[in-house]
Amino acid sequence: MRSCAIGLYLKLPNGYRALSRKTICSEGNFMGIISGISNRAKVLFDPRYRHMYAQRRVVGMPERNAAADRLAATLPKYPSRPEAADTSGRLDSDGYAMLPGLLSPQQVKEMREYFETRLAFDGYRPEVGKFKAPDNAPKGTHVANFDHLDVVSAPHALAIANNPIVLSAVAEALGAKPTISYMTAWWSIAHGEAAKEAELYHRDVDDFRFVKLFVYLTDVDEGSGPHAFVRGTHKIDKLTEIRRLSEAEVAREFGADNMLSFTGPAGTAFIENTYGVHRGVPPKTRTRLLFQVLYSLAEYVGGPKRPVMKYQTEQNGLAIDPYINRVYLR
Repeated sequence: MRSCAIGLYLKLPNGYRALSRKTICSEGNFMGIISGISNRAKVLFDPRYRHMYAQRRVVGMPERNAAADRLAATLPKYPSRPEAADTSGRLDSDGYAMLPGLLSPQQVKEMREYFETRLAFDGYRPEVGKFKAPDNAPKGTHVANFDHLDVVSAPHALAIANNPIVLSAVAEALGAKPTISYMTAWWSIAHGEAAKEAELYHRDVDDFRFVKLFVYLTDVDEGSGPHAFVRGTHKIDKLTEIRRLSEAEVAREFGADNMLSFTGPAGTAFIENTYGVHRGVPPKTRTRLLFQVLYSLAEYVGGPKRPVMKYQTEQNGLAIDPYINRVYLR
C-alpha cells in the first residue's frame, strides 16, 4: 500500500505534489498520507477536481473575482428578468435574499413526506450504512444526507431549482448562465454535542463564484438549527483562508450586528452567496430538514459524476434548460 501511495504522489502535477507534501508533513501519520494523496490523485482522472483544487488555491478576493470574470466570459448568458431585480440587488448588497412564496404549503408537505420515506446516510461515517432519518439515525449522527437520484427525484425539486426568478438573480450574480452543480437535502439531527464541520463558521469555496438556494422543509426556530450568515462578508476581504472560524473572531472582524440567524416556518427559502461567512447552527431541541441547490460556473465535485435522470423539458409548468441541468439530466 505504501508503494502504491508513493506512485500516486509521483504522478501528481508539481503544484499538487506541493499540496500533498504539506498534508504529509502536517498530519504525520500514514493514513493521513494515504487520504491526502488519494484525494489529490483524483485530479488525474476527474476535471472537476482539477478545477476545485486550482480555484481553492486562489485566496484573495480581488484575484478570485478576476478569475471568475474570465471564466464567466467564456460561458453562455441567461436573460435577465425585471421582476428579479429586487432579489438580485439584495443578493449583491447583503449576500443573501429571502424568497417568500417560493413553495406552497402543499409542495412543502409533499417534499417533506417524500424524504421521510427515503433512506439516508451519514457522509462523515459511511461505515454505519443507510437508515431512516431522523428517528433511526445512529448515535453520533449530526447530518443525514440522501443519494443524488433520491434528491433530484423529489416532488417539485427540479421546478424549485429552475424557478426563473431564482435563475435570473443567480445568473446576475455569477455573470453567466448558471450550472446546477449540486442538489442535496439533509436532516440536521438534534444533539447536545459540540459543533463540528459546517456547524462552525466558515466560507464555502465551491467555485470561483457560486450561489446556494436554501429551503426549510420543517419549521426552524433557534432550537432547531437555523442557518446563520454574516451580512456583507461576501465582499469583505478578511478571514479568507480556508478554515473554521470562531464566533469571537467573526464578531470582532465583522460586527455582531451583522451576524444573522434565519428562522421561519417550513417553506422559508432564500438564496445566499456562501463565500460569505456562515454556518449551520447545531440543532438542540428539534431536528431540521433542508433542501439545497448549488449554482456555480463550473461543475462541482459534490454532484454526480454522470447524469442520474432522463432529461425532461418541464416540471410544474416550468421549462428545464438542458445546459443548466446537464449535471443531473441526460
